[in-house]
Amino acid sequence: MSLIQSFPFFTVMITLFGGVISLAFGPKAARRLCVFLIFVSCVMSFVLLEYCLNTGKSFPYMMGHFPAPFGNEIRAGAFEALFAFGFSVVMLLSLMGGMDGILSDVPKKKQNLFFLMMNLLFCSLLALIYTNDIFTAYVFVEINTIAACAIVMGKETGETVVATIHYLIMSLIGSGLFLIAISMLYDLTGHLLFPNMYEGIQAIMTAGEYMLPMIIIIGLMAVGLGVKSALYPFHSWLPDAHGSATTAASSILSGLVLKGYIVLLIKLLYRVFGPETLSRINVFNVLFVLGLLGMIIGSILALKENNIKRMIAYSSVAQIGYIFMGIGMGSMVGMVAALFHVFSHAVTKPLLFTTAGGLIKVSGGHKDYASLRGAAWRDPLAGFGFAVGALSMIGLPLFSGFISKFYFAVASFQNPSETVAVLLVLALSMILNAMYYIPAVASIYSRAPGDLYEKPAWYSRLYVASVSAFVILNFMLGIFPERIIHIIEAGLKVL
Repeated sequence: MSLIQSFPFFTVMITLFGGVISLAFGPKAARRLCVFLIFVSCVMSFVLLEYCLNTGKSFPYMMGHFPAPFGNEIRAGAFEALFAFGFSVVMLLSLMGGMDGILSDVPKKKQNLFFLMMNLLFCSLLALIYTNDIFTAYVFVEINTIAACAIVMGKETGETVVATIHYLIMSLIGSGLFLIAISMLYDLTGHLLFPNMYEGIQAIMTAGEYMLPMIIIIGLMAVGLGVKSALYPFHSWLPDAHGSATTAASSILSGLVLKGYIVLLIKLLYRVFGPETLSRINVFNVLFVLGLLGMIIGSILALKENNIKRMIAYSSVAQIGYIFMGIGMGSMVGMVAALFHVFSHAVTKPLLFTTAGGLIKVSGGHKDYASLRGAAWRDPLAGFGFAVGALSMIGLPLFSGFISKFYFAVASFQNPSETVAVLLVLALSMILNAMYYIPAVASIYSRAPGDLYEKPAWYSRLYVASVSAFVILNFMLGIFPERIIHIIEAGLKVL
């Protein structure tokens, strides 16, 4: 085994132990350690991605001294390496863009704890990407839940405490459903590793036995992870949590945490149950309908909001709907569109939250549209970045959001019975997106008396670098999507 094949294990372990070590450090050292470890993970993930693309294969990595089916193992291929690299980049840029907010919102004596939770959160995301063992997946689902709730509460206001409690309750419901499904599946197959579970399930389906328990198991897993990824109608916790947290936390929760559960769900659908089993049980149809509903309801709820951060949060409900709609199409093109939208949303939503934080900062801390009038003149970089993110969410050409919506439309023609529904809901959703994003952009660019187009005194190099990088990534995905799409297709073939 080459050194590169150990990189998935190294990235998970260094972030895990780095978080624990940061307990002994002061705030400044903990912050630097967190950023450094994420940067190292980013480099390792890029090298791993190149290795997997060059070999065209995936490989397992045995944890400990016990081989399958008794030991734990992780697995890496182009699919896992791509998401590990993408998540590392977004995590790093989100922390950079929201660093000023962390230093001002989180009490100094607790900042090392905040960065501890950031390390654990990132560690759990990597583990969800790489895991090849369903019990290990559950362990890191819980670590992810605790860390995500902790970073919401890092701001220490009454609003964040209430939001955290709501988030924790809903997340634990999702985790409980997921755990029940794992227990039932273990009872049927006698295994915890994905390949062995897959073989057991195929034997059960071939024999035509235990169909009702299998339907219940898949339903519990889908609902459990759907709750945690804010799939409609399980989204009620999201606006409070994302809308009240500090800027970096909102960016990471929306851009990455929701996607971690979706990536895990896709791995389970492909590697544990298999597309044939899912088609036979009609799981795809349920996910498809819930995705369509989320696209519309999420946009309607965002349209009613006057708080810019809550509006962006409700928009995430709609965007998660897009992803589940693509998964629910049950075709390769639909899955590629869904996974590309994961990347599009991952680089766009942190851009919106980061720039919204800048606009709020130059508007006296107010989040309503009336108070944000002219904010783009007081913070020109935030204004431009927010406009780019908004146009991407609407789905205009040259922006990343256009590519995924185009692929969703193309995927709909694979199944004529879905074509009309997909095209109509896509068109309606894009109109609704425009109805709440364009007024927000118009508001921040409405010049108020005394507004000057100038660089704010609080600008930091990290903030400028983060916003600039997110804008560039958005245009790159919108203009040159072929490379990412090719890697997604190659990854799915060996998943």
